[in-house]
Amino acid sequence: MRARRLRIRELRSPAEFAEASQAAKAAWGFPDLMVPPPPDMITATHSGGMTAGAFEGEDLLGFVHAVPRTNLGRPAIHSHLLAVRPAAQRRGLSVLLKLYQREWCLARGIGLVTWTFDPFMLRNAWLNLVRLGATVPVFLPNFYGRIGGIYGDLPSDRFEAHWRLESPRVERATLGETSEVKPEEAAALPVVRSGRLPSTNRALLPFPAGFPEVFRDDPAAGIAARSRFGRSAAALFARGWEAVSVVETADGPAYVLERRSA
Repeated sequence: MRARRLRIRELRSPAEFAEASQAAKAAWGFPDLMVPPPPDMITATHSGGMTAGAFEGEDLLGFVHAVPRTNLGRPAIHSHLLAVRPAAQRRGLSVLLKLYQREWCLARGIGLVTWTFDPFMLRNAWLNLVRLGATVPVFLPNFYGRIGGIYGDLPSDRFEAHWRLESPRVERATLGETSEVKPEEAAALPVVRSGRLPSTNRALLPFPAGFPEVFRDDPAAGIAARSRFGRSAAALFARGWEAVSVVETADGPAYVLERRSA
């Protein structure tokens, strides 16, 4: 039987936008209220945003959706949602969708893409910082309020990724060169604890492994862990630090942070 070719292209019809909305629900377990309805995605795309899908034959396997961003002083878009259906995950579609988004932006003179992600989700952190070459200079506490789904009652704290499309690190990422920090390098870095700021220009900011499952039986512990992490992240970012990578150490996962040069 002939294999169906994978294609990535912009969505074209209301039916395709409706299919994207269903894909988001399947991927993230969100109720209808937390997924952009098709008319909203159509309007945002028509107004200068972009929505592209990964198709296998006529089947939409995943999509990426972005809206125009005008408050950063330079051409930018905010990538609001990326979702891949559970049955199609671990095939590299997230990377392919983001690389398509990069080419779409560069063709229109857009050099910056931002998006938010949960800092405790190791898999997403690795994709964003290590594989794609984005960095994180912003922490947003409880950004969306209560959203339910896989998060339950936990606050929706978010990191804001900045993907500088023409930077050397992103150029290298498009060639498959990751911004990986080796465990032996990480072992030599100081660890940020209890909000104490390091005196070096590079440090580790640890976070719990196994999110969100690890907190399902003890939401109070999850809220406390997010509060501690958030205080440290906010203090570091306010003083010119940014997350540039993520690494798994003997004590669990941690962000690698660097002090930005003046």
